[in-house]
Amino acid sequence: MLVLMETRALLAEVDRRLAHRYGHPRLGREDPLTLLVRTILSQNTSDRNRDLAFEALRARWATWEALLGAREDEVAEAIKAAGLHHQRARRLHDVLSRVLEEAGTLSLDFLERLTPEEAEAWLLRLPGVGKKTAYIVLLMGFGIGRFPVDTHIQRVTTRLGLLSPKPEPHAALAPLVPEGREEPLHLNLIRLGREVCSARRPRCAVCPLADLCAYPASKADPKLRMLLKKPALAEVAVLVRHSDGSVTTTRSDRSQLLTLLADPKVIAVEAASTVTPKEV
Repeated sequence: MLVLMETRALLAEVDRRLAHRYGHPRLGREDPLTLLVRTILSQNTSDRNRDLAFEALRARWATWEALLGAREDEVAEAIKAAGLHHQRARRLHDVLSRVLEEAGTLSLDFLERLTPEEAEAWLLRLPGVGKKTAYIVLLMGFGIGRFPVDTHIQRVTTRLGLLSPKPEPHAALAPLVPEGREEPLHLNLIRLGREVCSARRPRCAVCPLADLCAYPASKADPKLRMLLKKPALAEVAVLVRHSDGSVTTTRSDRSQLLTLLADPKVIAVEAASTVTPKEV
């Protein structure tokens, strides 16, 4: 229970800081079936490719009924920009067919008559629909409190120490999200992941969460970890161990130290007693 409470408090502080930096973004409600189609197109591809594929789809077929009546190879050609286009075309056909069979019309509005748990279970029975896709539809389409976890959120929360690589991320993070904050926290974590906490070279020096984060701290010795919690850190002497086996020494302020710790070629940074002018 203590660990759970600590992680809840940490995510609440993450939410507070990101809201201070980025605000409290919320998207207007969107047609749930449109969201479902767009999210299927987004799986394992970039936002740009998803948007290109979706725009091509809607330019050619103005209604979901028209799309369902189209040949699979025609749909695949239209959404080629998203990649895996034959697989996606088949999946779209199967999903739309299932919706029509269940609801009698190509609409997901009937899910409003179900409990959130029943609506989630129904979506998860659709071919190729996992928790991220289902939760996006529930959150953005119906305003139901679910927290979708994409690659950006998974990366950021793993680096923060909120998520280990093994557990299913939705089940692990759901109990930690402050009530009613699912949408702004989801959007703000994605923005942080895109703009600051990138996969290859995170910009820890400008991150509002740097002092909370396990990622840079994991390379620093205990003394430096304590110093990183100070917002204004004077220059300190440090010894830097690199992945090629070399060792250098320098003096770093807080921003420079965080940049060193974020460098993938740096494996450890330790406090050093002195640094000679030649080494600086």
